[in-house]
Amino acid sequence: MRLRVLIFGATGTMGILLARKFLATHPSSTLILFVRSSAKLPMDLKDDKSIIVIEGELDDMDNLSKAMEGVDAVITALGPTGRKGPFYPTGTPIAAAYSRIIATMKDHSVRRLIALTTPSVRDPEDQFHLPLVFLRQTFATVAQNVVKDIVAVGQVVRTEGADLDWTLFRLALHTRDSETSNCVVVAGYMGDGKTRAVSSRIGAASFIIDELERREWVKKAPILS
Repeated sequence: MRLRVLIFGATGTMGILLARKFLATHPSSTLILFVRSSAKLPMDLKDDKSIIVIEGELDDMDNLSKAMEGVDAVITALGPTGRKGPFYPTGTPIAAAYSRIIATMKDHSVRRLIALTTPSVRDPEDQFHLPLVFLRQTFATVAQNVVKDIVAVGQVVRTEGADLDWTLFRLALHTRDSETSNCVVVAGYMGDGKTRAVSSRIGAASFIIDELERREWVKKAPILS
């Protein structure tokens, strides 16, 4: 199946893994990477003939529209970084970027959105699970504005993107596995007895790319572990 997929956040660790996994799984498809600086992309992505790189800021509506042309699905690995901790801005810049992305999707009649977030975004299917609750509360204490932005992302996707075929994949702590490692990925909800507080980046990337065709988690927000 030939696809034309747009990835945001492609210069981050997860974004790079998602791009590589997509190319490996769909070698005859086209991948558009919307990045602030192409200099941050690894050479294998820069040199791949299946990739179109579009540089721009997340408030650059002209380039956002250009990137969205003819797209079948959008995957976004955008997320606020916790490294700034208490110095993270008081607004919700990433959630605002999602609003612009969703509006542009609607302008181009693009329906499929897969977004990466964390268990700070809650779901009605969640139950009490001490390790994940502890992580959520600790992170909220040391990086309050970061968590506000993450939570706002979930709200924007569920409200402004309500009529889209969206999926929110929630990832907690990441393992440092290699790109050749194999693992079993479990998708579920907090406190269901299956999901844990740790996820494999490689496993998550594979699971997410497979969801493009599987469509098992449309309008759902599973935790991957």
